[in-house]
Amino acid sequence: MHRCASFFLLAALVAAGHASAKPAAEAQSELALRVGETVAVTINEQPVRIRIEPDAISVPTMNADAAQRLKLKPSMIGYIYVIGPERIGFRTDNVPYRLGKAAFKRRTAFSDRQLADGADGVAGPATFPFGRTVLTLRDSQPGDRAITFPLDDEMGRSQTGTRIDVGGRPIYVAFSFARAESLVTATGGKWIADANGGRFDGAPREAPILYGVSRPVRPLSLDRPLMLGALEIRNLAVRVADMGNAQGIAEQAAPEPDPNEIVVTAEGKGKVPNQRLYVGMDTIGHCASITYDFGAKTITLMCPDQP
Repeated sequence: MHRCASFFLLAALVAAGHASAKPAAEAQSELALRVGETVAVTINEQPVRIRIEPDAISVPTMNADAAQRLKLKPSMIGYIYVIGPERIGFRTDNVPYRLGKAAFKRRTAFSDRQLADGADGVAGPATFPFGRTVLTLRDSQPGDRAITFPLDDEMGRSQTGTRIDVGGRPIYVAFSFARAESLVTATGGKWIADANGGRFDGAPREAPILYGVSRPVRPLSLDRPLMLGALEIRNLAVRVADMGNAQGIAEQAAPEPDPNEIVVTAEGKGKVPNQRLYVGMDTIGHCASITYDFGAKTITLMCPDQP
């Protein structure tokens, strides 16, 4: 029987087992990429290009055509990613990777979909065995300063980010290069509205969530800014449930039937920390880089003052 499980459970299972390509140097402690670059690796002795996204899960996920070329074989471990009414089934294979002379194995997911444009697959900042991952948006300049957050262990190895406490309740935070707005799940949006004097400010519209699936969202205006350290979260939208309406945030949290659950086809324990905030480019687009330091357990953005 399929059962709901958290990103952490999926990560535990993993632990058990056309952009320009940038070759990885041998035995380096840092993986550094500019936005638009891909990292060149081999899987099953075949060359592939993988795009690193700050909000991607750490399970490397391949396009359907790449999975076929790599001859990935489904194991007993699979999962279903649920986005609203959409259910996307993923199979996994534990396969050998090589970056330069570094060799390792990673459980790798694949489905019948093409999920990554301009690359063979997508992975998160913590996917590969480097001490640090640096994602560069632009060259550094005078006025850039470090804004550092703790790397949140509650997100496990499945996704890489930090967290913000709103009214004593955690919302797990990942950064996103793929969207301008920042997007929060429905109950988290209600917490933010309660704490910061929020109200819906616009009609529902469809917005891309993940894997080509779009869901209804609504813009949220705040009387008091939502701060993540020194960063003001700008252009915030709430991912509303299908039965949401203009009064939903002001009155009570609407039911949330689609909090990006993962359904895993293996036994395990865990609870989904399903309130998530994806911080978009209207908030971080002025920054020069994001550094994930896994030894120090920190995430550092190099940014000037927000314009």
